[in-house]
Amino acid sequence: MKQIYFDTSAWVKYFLNEEGTLRIQHFILQYPPSEDNRFATSAVTYAEMMATLTRAWHGQRISEEDFEAMVTTFEEQWKKVDVIEVNADLIEHSGQLARKYALRGCDAFQLASALNTQTTVFISCDHDLNNAAKNCGLDVWNPVDEER
Repeated sequence: MKQIYFDTSAWVKYFLNEEGTLRIQHFILQYPPSEDNRFATSAVTYAEMMATLTRAWHGQRISEEDFEAMVTTFEEQWKKVDVIEVNADLIEHSGQLARKYALRGCDAFQLASALNTQTTVFISCDHDLNNAAKNCGLDVWNPVDEER
């Protein structure tokens, strides 16, 4: 079984047309959530995704109709993902990772969450986060930088 961890920076590319979008869409079609491919993410991803999609709509990158469709699709996908809940241990570990690797708060939560699972592949488009994840021993894929 593969445990595929999605950071918000990668998952949002499924919805918003950016560099790496086609690679993420292809990856999800090729490896959909199943018994063999478990998707995981941090609980903070929900807020980050809603904020990013809402900002895209308010910034007129997407229409209201597209926004509503994206939110509906995201919420359907969310139900199929293993959500790593935030607890006191995860908060403490996030703080340690933030300090060690100079990560932003949500990025530290993402990394601590991934390290809290049996992550096979860590998917992120954030270079600082990816470097920290590699230093922690994770197999990292950045769909913006390379093919998988």
